[in-house]
Amino acid sequence: MESEVVSSYFSRENENQRASNEISDDFLHLVDELNNSLENIKLPRAIECIYNPTLYARQTFEIYIRKYCNTKKDIMYFGMNPGPWGMSQTGVPFGEIKSVRDWLGIDGPVNKPLNEIKNRPVQGFQCTRTEVSGKRFWGVIKEICGTPDNFFKTSFVYNYLPQQWMKNSGCNLTPGDFKVSEMQGLFSICDETFIKVLELYEVKIIVAIGKFCEIRAQKAIKQHCTSRNIQVLYIPHPSPRAVNNNNWETKAVECMKNLNLLQYYQNITDREHNQKKRKII
Repeated sequence: MESEVVSSYFSRENENQRASNEISDDFLHLVDELNNSLENIKLPRAIECIYNPTLYARQTFEIYIRKYCNTKKDIMYFGMNPGPWGMSQTGVPFGEIKSVRDWLGIDGPVNKPLNEIKNRPVQGFQCTRTEVSGKRFWGVIKEICGTPDNFFKTSFVYNYLPQQWMKNSGCNLTPGDFKVSEMQGLFSICDETFIKVLELYEVKIIVAIGKFCEIRAQKAIKQHCTSRNIQVLYIPHPSPRAVNNNNWETKAVECMKNLNLLQYYQNITDREHNQKKRKII
């Protein structure tokens, strides 16, 4: 029986009982350092409200890290930032509620951000909205891998920025919506943490989800990681706002197949075998 994962955020008295050299502890420390640095950064005026689920959804965010990101990983799936109905509700990257609760087995209380917008309420796992990007992403991973363990043996998901940005109307904003010159301070801070995470997990392959992440990964590695040969691959972002993206699941599986990623996930062999067996019968 799998042991229960308890967030240290709600049980600080047990902090000294954990092994001091756990990768998850080191990762959470990097996230805290990143959040502290982001407090002092000057952002464009268009950004009127910020949600940071690594803070107010800390318990479920930590469960994700401790349950699935506590070993070295060959592959990082690299996303941009939290979505309003996904990670901003659950604390898990691409965190569509049903996928997080029913497949990843993560659930728990979620607090409120400091300044909550009426049009973008944080209701945690009680939220009835669906994050299409997260549903698509984790749906494909489930189809390919079968179980979370088959995915997380070699892989994990990391977001470049832990913040969701909005206007006071609730209109979503991302780093890709601004000029590069407006984002240089942010890039400097997030690139540094990104490289530290790569080194911590000894990542060999980055699967950039969307063009922004592909470009950001390439530039950060070129500038800060010249001693290691890290491969940067690309798959399209699952957002429904992307042009001609209605059949994203099919495109993503084909893309992963062409990039030779399926070899890392044992369940794909079993799935293909069963499909061939059914055809024979």
